[in-house]
Amino acid sequence: MPACPRKDVFDPDTVGVYHCWNRCVRRAWLCGVDPLTGADYEHRRTWIEQRQALLAGLFAIEIGWHAELSNHIHLILRNRPDVVETWSDEEVARRVLIINRLTRNFGEELEEPSRGAIQIALADPEKVAAYRRRLSDISAFMASLDEYIARRANHEEGIGGTFWEGRFRCRNLEDEAAILVCGVYVDLNQIRAGEADTPEQSRHTSAYNRIRGAHWRQDLRPAETSLTADADPSGDASISEGGRRDATRMPPDGWLCELTLEEGLQADVGRGLSSSTPWRLTDKGILPIRLPEYLSLLDWTGRQQASGKSGCIPESLAPILERLHIRPDRWLHTIKHFETLFGRAIGRAENLARRVAKGGGHWIRGARHCADAFT
Repeated sequence: MPACPRKDVFDPDTVGVYHCWNRCVRRAWLCGVDPLTGADYEHRRTWIEQRQALLAGLFAIEIGWHAELSNHIHLILRNRPDVVETWSDEEVARRVLIINRLTRNFGEELEEPSRGAIQIALADPEKVAAYRRRLSDISAFMASLDEYIARRANHEEGIGGTFWEGRFRCRNLEDEAAILVCGVYVDLNQIRAGEADTPEQSRHTSAYNRIRGAHWRQDLRPAETSLTADADPSGDASISEGGRRDATRMPPDGWLCELTLEEGLQADVGRGLSSSTPWRLTDKGILPIRLPEYLSLLDWTGRQQASGKSGCIPESLAPILERLHIRPDRWLHTIKHFETLFGRAIGRAENLARRVAKGGGHWIRGARHCADAFT
């Protein structure tokens, strides 16, 4: 549990970006090959990712980054109560009833609730109001995902009891600099764990989804020819035998939050509250950075970590960090020691001070490191 109440970390009624993670209990193996028993649970990465994709289309919560490791998961989520307010009471009830079914169902098909069940929910205005708030609540999202993972893993192993070490952990990402640092950290988790050498080999991360999505949009097959339809939520089935993409199928990154945040009022009006696809909540981006810039920064950082080097940021990448108020000379140190440097909130000093004042506190762990990493 965090050192402060969860309500002081996030508010379901306010738009925010959060880093959430959870670890399975000791002696239990979430994914990969358990070195103690030799049991192979690698397939779990796929169904965890598939469930995240389903929930991204139901909650008013957007998934910016994800990573599934051998014994824990990482997610960066943005809640959107502003979008929930545009939904009718019937739509709110329908979504929550579907989510309730999914939490206890191991299948990947959405089961529409009966008209009678929706009417029963609509008869209680207080219940509908609670449902509406729940759809933008990070805790409700993580509870649904974690319960599903625990139930399915325990069912597979034929056991019961506690699966997770405890309640999921969460920290607030106060600004774009914090989001970029945390996003790169999440995408490089498999490299840090020795499960991959480069981002394009980190198969169960958002970086891998976005790289494959770029190939998909160029009507090209991914570079790795060994991919199968079961490798990710969309699979290679979205690309026809002739090598052309099928526009009716979800691209590999179609369920993830749009990366590039477009500036200006028109971008907010056109993309902020809706999506041109059914696979994600909106088309609003999350960072003022283009995908090629992000992947270049990610690739260079990952290679430094994989080789154990600590080279200087190349001149071509430094402007990206400076634009987001991140000190280039502290970049690798910040990513390498991310887990130990920061507490329940990350951001520039003025943003942390604002959060402390709002919560009535006096101090946030990691504030000195934030001042050191961000300009």
